Amino acid sequence: MNLRIATFAFATLSMLASAHAELTYDLLLRTNRGDGMDSAIATTAGEQINAEVVLRETVTGTDSTLIGSANLNAFNLSLQSFGSDGLFESLTLNGEGGFDAGSGSSTLTFAAFGPAFGQPGRTSIDRGNGIFEASLGTVTLRAPTLGETQFVLSDGSAVDGDFTTFQTVGFGLESAAANSGGGFFGRALTLSSQVTAIPEPSSALALSLVCTFGLLRSRRRRR
Repeated sequence: MNLRIATFAFATLSMLASAHAELTYDLLLRTNRGDGMDSAIATTAGEQINAEVVLRETVTGTDSTLIGSANLNAFNLSLQSFGSDGLFESLTLNGEGGFDAGSGSSTLTFAAFGPAFGQPGRTSIDRGNGIFEASLGTVTLRAPTLGETQFVLSDGSAVDGDFTTFQTVGFGLESAAANSGGGFFGRALTLSSQVTAIPEPSSALALSLVCTFGLLRSRRRRR
């Protein structure tokens, strides 16, 4: 029986892969200053930035979509920070259409049983040009006091099936993307803080004396 189920799932996956053009999925952090697609944002030391956790599906060559044709019924992701002393806090699940299946301070885990149970899953928005996006949660980022901190989103585990829709039960978006020739990627957002150099006391004093001398000379000329 299990062999039949596995065979059916594989056949369904192969059929979907052949019916779709390339599928690419990106887990990214969106801020009011841009999307974190392995990019960097200049910040002030300790600056607080609110971000949205987004799953983006890009379909090339066709209008077909997986997350646009069926709601997400499960997802599992993690967020990590690397470098300097920047940090993230208040990682919050967007649980609309389902329930929290075990989220933590650095993870978001969601599941939905279906419309019959009052849980229709996470919907996506059609952004046009083959791009569909689902909002998964929110988080607050704090920039480092100096240097760079990289915030990285990733699939919750190396096992296929952390991200599924009601029409992809038995396999995940990860394998669907790989079989289509695309991929599933966790993206990074880097916050970079620089401190403006403050003149040393001796330098500041010398600068003050020069300005004072210049002002006195200007007054003498006027007389």
